[in-house]
Amino acid sequence: NAPARDVDPAALVAAAGAFAIAAILIALSLNLWRLREGLKPVFGETARTIASLQGRRGRKGGLAVPRSGDLAAHGVGAYDAATGERLSGVDLTLAMPSHVAIIGGRGSGARVLAAILAGQVAPTAGSVTYAGHDLGGFDAADRARRIAFAAGEAILVEGSLRANILYGADPAAAPDQPAFVEILRITGLDAFAYARGLLGRVDPVAAPDFARALVAARVTMRAVLRAEGAERLVEPFDPARYNHQATVGENILFGEPVGPTFAPKRLARHPYMRAVLEAEDLVRPLTEIGLAVARSTVEIFAELPNDHPLFDAFSLFPADERGYFEDLVVRQPSAVALRRGPAGQRDRERLIGLALRYSETRHRFGLIDPAFEERLVAARQSFARMLPSYLAAAVEFYDPTRINPAASVEENLLFGRVSQGEAGAEPRVRAIVRRVLTEEGLEASVYRLGLESRVEPGSAGTGSVAGEGAIPVETRIAIDLARCLIRQPDIVVVAILLDERKPAEIAARITRLRAARAGRGLVVCVPDAADLAALDPFDAVIAVENSTVVPLQPDAARMLEPA
Repeated sequence: NAPARDVDPAALVAAAGAFAIAAILIALSLNLWRLREGLKPVFGETARTIASLQGRRGRKGGLAVPRSGDLAAHGVGAYDAATGERLSGVDLTLAMPSHVAIIGGRGSGARVLAAILAGQVAPTAGSVTYAGHDLGGFDAADRARRIAFAAGEAILVEGSLRANILYGADPAAAPDQPAFVEILRITGLDAFAYARGLLGRVDPVAAPDFARALVAARVTMRAVLRAEGAERLVEPFDPARYNHQATVGENILFGEPVGPTFAPKRLARHPYMRAVLEAEDLVRPLTEIGLAVARSTVEIFAELPNDHPLFDAFSLFPADERGYFEDLVVRQPSAVALRRGPAGQRDRERLIGLALRYSETRHRFGLIDPAFEERLVAARQSFARMLPSYLAAAVEFYDPTRINPAASVEENLLFGRVSQGEAGAEPRVRAIVRRVLTEEGLEASVYRLGLESRVEPGSAGTGSVAGEGAIPVETRIAIDLARCLIRQPDIVVVAILLDERKPAEIAARITRLRAARAGRGLVVCVPDAADLAALDPFDAVIAVENSTVVPLQPDAARMLEPA
C-alpha cells in the first residue's frame, strides 16, 4: 500500500471553494431555467399580440380618407388577440356620418366588430371598405386622424392630467375651458378632475384673484352650513380653541407643515417642538398618553395579524413597529419608570410621537379632558410666538384672513375639519362645497387645478381618485375616450364605456356622447346594463351574438330604430 500523504491545507481550501462555486453556478443555472420556462407563455402571448398589431398597420402614402361614405363589411371574419374575441360571416353597410349602436355582451364579438370598423383589426376573411375603398389601403396617419378608436386603458405619459388628455392631439386645436369640461363630463372624467382640483393647492402669487375669492367664500360656506342645519358637520379652525377633529400634534402646530421639518412622523423628534413641550411642562403628560395609547392598541389588536386591514386603519403605529411597542408596554409599567440615558430618551420620543398622532374623536380612549385641551392651546400659542425665523418657512399657520398655500382648496374653503362623529358628514359637506364653489364662480378654477395635477405613467389605483399621481383603471379608460373626442375626428368608434352600475347613468353618458357627435359619425358598443328604452333612436343598430351578427329581437328593434 502507498504511504498516506499529508493534505496541503491550501489545496483543501481551493477544492472546497471550487466546489462551492460550482454549486452556486448549478443553482443559478436551475433558477434561470425555471425563469425561462415561466416566461415562455408570456413571451409567446407577447409575440402573438405584436403579430396582431402589425396586422393593423396601414400602408404609408395610401389614399386619403373621405369625409363621408358607406362603411361596409363583406363576408368578414376576424380574431382579435387583445380581447380574445372572434367574428365570422359579417355582412353590413353603414352610411357615414351616422350614429350606430352595437349590442352584444362581453365575448360576443361586439368589440372585435368595433375594432374592424375602425380599421384596428384586419379581417382574416372578407373585406372592409369605406366609400368603396379598402379600409386598410388608406394612409395610416390620415386614417388615425379621421377614425378614432376608444378601446380600453390609455397609455399615460409623464405630465399633467391635461397633457395626458391632449396627447396625440394638435395643440393649436385644443378646446377652450368650457368645451374641455364638457368632454370631461361626457367621458366621466369630470368627477375625477374635480376631486383632484379640491385636493390641489392655491398659489396666491400665481392666482391672486382665486386666492382672494376662496377666502371670501369661507363666509358663504359657513352661512350655507348654518342655513341647512349642518354647521356641526364642520368644526372650524379657531386660534383660541382646541379642534376635536385634529390630532394633538395638529392642534399644537395649528397649520400645515411645509417640507419634512414638522412632518407628523418627525414632529416629536424635532428639537424646537421638544423645547416647546418642555417649556409648557407637557413632556411627562404626553409620554403617559403615549404609553396608554400603546397599551390600549396592543390589547385591542392582540388577536389580529399585522396585515389585517383594521390594524392599518386604526392603529397609531405601523405593523413593523408592533413588536417594539409590545416590548415597551411589558417593560415599562408607567412613564415614571422610563429608563435613563439614550435608550430611555428614545422610548420617550416614540411615546410622545404616539400622543401627538392621537385624536380623541377618532380613537376614543378617553385620554384628553377640557383642562388638558387648554394646556395644548397654550402650547400652540407658544409654538407660534417663539418660532425662530429660520423655521418660519417650515409651517404655514392657519389664518382666517388669508389663504393657506400649503392646504388644499377644500381645506381653505372649509377652514376647518369635517366632523368624524357624524354619519354621512363627508358626502353631505362635499355636496355643499361643490354648490358653494359653483355659486361663487370658482368651479372653473377647481377644474383647472385638477387638470394641472400630475400623473404617474406606471401607477394604477382602484379607487376613483387615488393619490396625487395614481390613476385608477376606469379613469385610464375614460382618458382614452377623451383623447378620441379631443381630436374631433369624422368617426369615433367606442368599443368600451365605463362600467357604470346604474342604467340611468349609462343612458345619460351615451346621450351626452351623441350630442357631442351630432352631425358626425359614431359607433358605440352599448353596455348590457343600458336601458334601451331610455336612449334616443339610433340610425342603425347591430346585434352581435355568438361571434356573428344576428337579427334584432322585435322589441329591441322598435326601441332603437329611427322614428
